[in-house]
Amino acid sequence: MTLPTQPLGPAKTQVSRIALGCMGLAGTWNPSEVGETHRKNAIESFETALDCGITFYDHADFYGGTACESIFKDCLAAVPGSREKIYIATKVGIAWPNGFYDHSPEYIRAGIQKSLGRLGIDYVDLYQLHRPDPLSHPGETAEVLDELVDKGLVRAIGVSNYYPHQVLALKRYLKAPIVANQISFSLMLLDPLYEGAAGGNGDGVLDQCLELDITCLAYSPLGAGWLSGKREVPADNPNKEKIERILTAMRGMSERYGNATPTQLAIAWLLAHPSKIIPLVGSNNPDHIREAVGAAGIELSRKDWYALWIASRGTPVP
Repeated sequence: MTLPTQPLGPAKTQVSRIALGCMGLAGTWNPSEVGETHRKNAIESFETALDCGITFYDHADFYGGTACESIFKDCLAAVPGSREKIYIATKVGIAWPNGFYDHSPEYIRAGIQKSLGRLGIDYVDLYQLHRPDPLSHPGETAEVLDELVDKGLVRAIGVSNYYPHQVLALKRYLKAPIVANQISFSLMLLDPLYEGAAGGNGDGVLDQCLELDITCLAYSPLGAGWLSGKREVPADNPNKEKIERILTAMRGMSERYGNATPTQLAIAWLLAHPSKIIPLVGSNNPDHIREAVGAAGIELSRKDWYALWIASRGTPVP
């Protein structure tokens, strides 16, 4: 199967419909622990993702305590010519481990230089504000982001964990388009699918993505791994009933889709949305990467898509 692609960013660069989330690529959150085994595992995961057709790789400056960006440099070196064939995203704004956010110009300017150095590249394809910083004026933040684009250090701008009005506040001042909003979205967390009170706790992110031609990047597409069906749900898990309800629904329709796994059906449910969501598969396990990519070959029927939505809600659609 060839992994489908879709255009992203002002240059309409073709990227894979499924991306590799690199938060766990290093296998540790302590950079001093990184050794040859960690590098070997990361390179194997990267090579597997490439072989599967994944061209989109999502980082953040503090993932693995900075180790994930650094180990990705080894991945690129292990596969000569791979940089030119892939789309690299990273994020800035979480002043880890200080426990606060920082969108000040000096922090962002320093952040891009550190990320480029760790990754061993000259530019990133997508630079994302990791979380909104209430103490930074969006006009000041926009100015420095446009500066990075003008200097060629960044090719496109995105945000992460932004609500619609936070996107609009930044958009008002930014010359470059906002091309992506990375959010937590899965059958376990439906808020982005709703608008306001109509869906209970909805935030309307997906509607805004459709309105403004923003690509939704969905992290935690398996609801922190519970929708893989590979872990027993503890009795004290507050979402136990919901998880088991969704898994039961997926297992009931698995045979209709070539015995698709719960992982594949959960991702296929996201891929079916008309906003062309790109799920971020956060794994450094080659087998799990291959399994996830299999979701791209599944076209859920409208009936089954709604059946999974209803299973998540626990009630019929209104």
